[in-house]
Amino acid sequence: MKYFIAHTAYDGTRYAGWQVQPDKNSIQEIIESRLEKLCGTFTRIIGAGRTDAGVHALDQAFHFKLDTRLDAPDIHKGLNALLPDDIIITSVEQCSPDFHARFSAEGKHYMYLIRQGARPGLWSRSYSLLVKKTLDIEYLSTAARYFIGTHNFKPFSANAKRPNEQFERTITDFRIDHIPPFIVFNVLGKSFLYKMVRMMAGTLLRIAHNNEPCDYIARVFSDPERFKTGPAAPAHGLTLMKTFYTLPLELPSREDIHNILPKNDVLI
Repeated sequence: MKYFIAHTAYDGTRYAGWQVQPDKNSIQEIIESRLEKLCGTFTRIIGAGRTDAGVHALDQAFHFKLDTRLDAPDIHKGLNALLPDDIIITSVEQCSPDFHARFSAEGKHYMYLIRQGARPGLWSRSYSLLVKKTLDIEYLSTAARYFIGTHNFKPFSANAKRPNEQFERTITDFRIDHIPPFIVFNVLGKSFLYKMVRMMAGTLLRIAHNNEPCDYIARVFSDPERFKTGPAAPAHGLTLMKTFYTLPLELPSREDIHNILPKNDVLI
């Protein structure tokens, strides 16, 4: 038996999320079906997390085990030959039997991308939320700092009514980069609740649109019945940027973020 860790990038537009769901097209189901075709036997893959329907990833990780003669480069090359163009395997390596893609992870970096302006961009419209109002970046940056630290994130979970759910989470960093015409919310943490990042982004947009005080997020934590979060921001603006398996957890530089954004986007 061989044990493998793989990393994948995908455009989530056509998919119902990472996790296998009945009668729905998921990233996990597509990769598993291609892996079965390549190796001749079904194997379950275990992801580092579950991205929602329409959410993208540049670095999702998953592990699996196979009784196979194929080595990691064979699986890497074979999967990419069989997968659709919107799912790419970026690496495959053998790992120890006790490695777990989810529980061995030290943290994740999510990016929520906003395009500011009157018209959407041709290349960026599938990966960013169009916001026509001019946003005060310094004000939002001050507001976002209230997310940093360990808090009860129940108000920012779409599973707030689930019994026995543990809602305490730690946000290591939250940095907002202004790279015109884009505004980038960079969120770094150990783990995240269902739709948590999207609700954090939606609450920052609520603060901007309603002229709420910059400590509004602290008020939500202290009195969620009185101070409401914003709705979850649309899924297509969110990308899982990196899954960390070593410390320290660090956000990429502003220059690195700039380099991955669409260049010379055409307005529609």
